[in-house]
Order: sequence, then structure tokens, then C-alpha cells
Amino acid sequence: MLKKSWVSEILVVSVVIVLGGALLKHITNQQDQAVAPPKVVAVKNGADPKFQNKLVQILNNDNYSGTAMMYKNGRLVASYYAGYADYLSDNKNQRNTMYEIDSIQKSITAVLVMQQVAQHKLALTDHLSQFYPSVPGSKNITIRQMLNMTSGLVLTGPVGPPIAESDTQIIQSDISRVHYLAIMHGHWNYQGVNFNLLCGILEKITQQSYQQLFTTQIIQKLHLKYTEFAYTLPTSAANATGYTGLITTPKDAIYTKPSTRNQALERNELGSGQVYMSAGDLYHVESAILAGKVVPLAALKQLYQDASYSKYAAGFYVQPNVKSANGAGYGFESSIHISPNGKDALILLSNYQAPLFKTKSLAQKFDYLLFN
Repeated sequence: MLKKSWVSEILVVSVVIVLGGALLKHITNQQDQAVAPPKVVAVKNGADPKFQNKLVQILNNDNYSGTAMMYKNGRLVASYYAGYADYLSDNKNQRNTMYEIDSIQKSITAVLVMQQVAQHKLALTDHLSQFYPSVPGSKNITIRQMLNMTSGLVLTGPVGPPIAESDTQIIQSDISRVHYLAIMHGHWNYQGVNFNLLCGILEKITQQSYQQLFTTQIIQKLHLKYTEFAYTLPTSAANATGYTGLITTPKDAIYTKPSTRNQALERNELGSGQVYMSAGDLYHVESAILAGKVVPLAALKQLYQDASYSKYAAGFYVQPNVKSANGAGYGFESSIHISPNGKDALILLSNYQAPLFKTKSLAQKFDYLLFN
């Protein structure tokens, strides 16, 4: 009888310890204390060891949180995912997790513009004044210059109004605060207002909203499964939460500062920061574009042939062997490096944003392996 009582007491104490530990973890999470990242998952099915090992080595050493994929000759040769898509709900990043791609979206918007050029509804030499004559300097600014960020336009403050509005209201807010610097005309200066206005031009020509155009010409045409607009993101969607911190933040504390969603910002970055995508969907889109499946190859050649001195053209930084694009914001960082024919690529989509754009420098570490 004494032995049975002693065993029972041990069981009671054990239960108390387990429950107390669970309660302590919950309290710790609520108090925004350091949390440990989950175990890294490296996907090896069908992988090429040369690419897979290098991808794991570099990203593992960096405590990478997100999804990464490498393609060679159109075949997936390496993939990797690690970290939490959402720590509080214990959801881990997976192969098809969707991330905000931010400014990488500009490269897709530029091709939607080029569709209208290929259909002879627009020309790269057309002037902004044909669509928005009230914009300062619009008689001097061409569509190509807007695509290449050499328009001379400079916006006071962020794009769009402080509250969520329609596309038309977003553009009117920009027009009321945009300035034309003649000294910068023809010189590269990265200004998101260029793409907001390009989206407005698309809407005037097609009589569709940008979201409708993107949905029909990109999502539906290319049969994407893991692509959504941020401001209409389903609650059940497999999307990641963005987190922010410093490069020096310890690996056990990178999930302590989730980024707050802001629908006004998600709407305001018209054509340039509104879309969540999986790494696979992003490769599918960009490779299809470069293979001439969205606009003819001759039109693509015309689109990218006049890169500014920064090598920037239509959403990409253009070099002979590789095109690259980057995005950052809302607790996300993203980079894509892809060959001109779309067959070789590295895609990094991360839900941890730190200063100095770490994902961009990470992507450059793979160029010798893919593009030389």
C-alpha cells in the first residue's frame, strides 16, 4: 500500500512538472522571449548532390528561415526549407509555403506592360502625358524610362494614401505628391511611383484592374497554385508570417518580432509589392516569361535591351549570364537569380528581414555554381 502511494505521488509530481513546463512555455511566448527555431528540413528527393550540399551548407550556416530552390536545365536539383512560417501556431516553412515577394513583382508587372506593346496597344516610346498629363514632366517621360527607373520622377513620402483605397485613389494620391527633377531625367533613380503609374496605364488600356489582369494573364494562364494577393489572402492559405530583427540577432530569437500586416501598404504598392508566392510558383512564372510563354521572345529582347547604367531594366538587374531581382518588406526578403533562357535559377524566399539585405548577398554566393 505504501509502495502504491509512493508511485502515485511520483505520477502526480510528474504531471505537475509537465503541465508547469507547458504553461511556462506559453507564458514565455506571450512575453516575447527568445524561441528556438525548428529542426532544418533539407529536401533531397531527386536532388543533385553538388547543388543540394552547397545549398544546405550555406543556408544552414546562415540560420536561414524560409524556402530555397535551385534549378539546372529546367530541373529542380536542390531544395531546402527551414524555420517557422508562424511560430505561435507552430507552423513550419514548407516546400509550398507562400512568401511576400515584394519588389520582384515589378519584373512581372513589366511583362504585363509588354503584353500591351506586343498587341500594339502601347509603345515603349509613348509618353506619360498621353495617360496622366497632370504629372509634372510627363511630356518628357516615356514608358521605357518608367520601366527602367530613369523617368526623373520623385515622390514625397511613401506610395499611396495612409488608408486602404482603390487603385484610382492610390494613383491620384501619388500624382498629388510627385515631382519631376529634370536633372535626374535619363538617370537611374529607384522610385516605386513609376510602377504605380504603369499599373494605372494598364488599367486604362485594358479596362481591368491590375489584380484582374494579373489573375488572368499570370495566375490562371500559368496554372499557379500557390500565389495570392496580400490583401485578399485567404485565412487558410499556407502563407508565412514575416519577422524582423538584426543580422546579429541570435538564432533562438529570430521569431520574437512578427511584422504587422497593413492592408493600406499592401494595396498601395500597386504592381510592386502585393503578391505572395511559393518558390516553385515564382520559378514557374519567371521561367515561362523568359521562354516566351507570356510575351514573344522578340518582345522580351526589346524590353531588356536598354538597361540603364545600373543594369536595371523592367524589374531585373540585367547581366549577360544572369538576370536578378530582389524584394524586401513586411518582414520578408526575397531574391531570384535566373539565366536569360529561364532554365537555370536560384530562388530564395525568406520570412526574416534584417538590415543590409542579407538574402541578396546570400544569392550571389551561388552564381559561380549556376551561371559560369
